[in-house]
Amino acid sequence: TPAPVAGDCAGGGPEQPSRCIYRAAFPSVGLIAQCRTDHDCRVGYYYGDLDRPTWLEPPADHPVLPKPDVIWHAATFAEIRFACGDGCRVSYFFEARRRRVSPPRPQVLDVDLHRLLLAQADGRSVAVRQIFSGREVARIDRDWAPGPLESALTALHFDPDGRLTLTWLKGPDRIPVTERLSIPSLPP
Repeated sequence: TPAPVAGDCAGGGPEQPSRCIYRAAFPSVGLIAQCRTDHDCRVGYYYGDLDRPTWLEPPADHPVLPKPDVIWHAATFAEIRFACGDGCRVSYFFEARRRRVSPPRPQVLDVDLHRLLLAQADGRSVAVRQIFSGREVARIDRDWAPGPLESALTALHFDPDGRLTLTWLKGPDRIPVTERLSIPSLPP
């Protein structure tokens, strides 16, 4: 996964108002965060006019959004990631070419940009879903080590051939296991 990019920000400081712009490779297209503080922001995308963005709808259980981490997976495809508590994160995906934004997706672990799939922690399972529709295409259940699922996963990524490689700790003995799994693009 690429690293988050720094926005072009005016103002700032954790308890200060700020406005950050995260530009796509298209001219006059990108993301914007207008924050009262780093924990109270409106985040959206714009086409042309920076002063007329379309705002993201925060998840129902989080009425305000914190300052985002923006990860450009490609020149015109971004993940907008928000922390939502200890060990909690939620992501939106923005596709500039088609002018679409996904609903919020919790606990995203990795993204297959070519097939527009994501892997996410879903309770004690890894679910693979289509990014924009949310339809599940695969569910992976194993004898994970005790504790939160993320503590049992030591590595997880989509390979260029579309397979999912994961290294995980098995059972209470925490024995490392590595697998490469074929993942379909469409639901069964």
